[in-house]
Amino acid sequence: MSFRPRRSLRPVRPRLPRRAIPWYAAALLLAGATGLLVASALRRADAAEGAYGTSRPVAVVARDVAAGEVVTAADVVVRRWPSVLVPPGALATAPTGRTARADLVAGEAVADRRLGPPGAGGGTALLAAGQRAVPVPITVPGLDLRPGDRVDVLSGGGPGGGPAGDLPVGATGPDVVAAGATVVDVAEEAVVVAVAASVAPDVAAALTAGPLVLALRPPGG
Repeated sequence: MSFRPRRSLRPVRPRLPRRAIPWYAAALLLAGATGLLVASALRRADAAEGAYGTSRPVAVVARDVAAGEVVTAADVVVRRWPSVLVPPGALATAPTGRTARADLVAGEAVADRRLGPPGAGGGTALLAAGQRAVPVPITVPGLDLRPGDRVDVLSGGGPGGGPAGDLPVGATGPDVVAAGATVVDVAEEAVVVAVAASVAPDVAAALTAGPLVLALRPPGG
């Protein structure tokens, strides 16, 4: 009599309970939706990179810094900008310890040319290469000047006018001795301005001829 193994009554692969089928179907749908969202995000990132190019770190002003002030760690943050939006000369690291040569406005990228040289302080930090600082006595008061302002230095003639006899008089027309000079410091009796090295002797010569008058220029002018 031959022996036949008894067949198992249980199937080799057990069937899923009917109540689990909706759960697995929902999981598959969720996984598919997640994959579509990831693929869509990657496509948008590729499109943005194609439109704006690669990004790079740039130092951005976090809060306003006035000309003549030293930049602190709280004044600047480093962010990533699309390379096409970064202006020429923008710094990639925070220029902590450097002096602002002009007013820095929150949100702008910090350009190297708007800062004094590293390690320079006081009026020297506001001088660009090839400039000289010269004092101009205040003969006509009234201008509310501060470091970073741009002025024209005018020669109005010889002294002799005014109650004290120290105001310009006798000129046929004003002469622009230095145009677009930058105010470095403001004292009670004089304003220190930065002019080109080639113009500094002209300012000194004009001072010996008579009083000088400063004319304030508009922003960007």
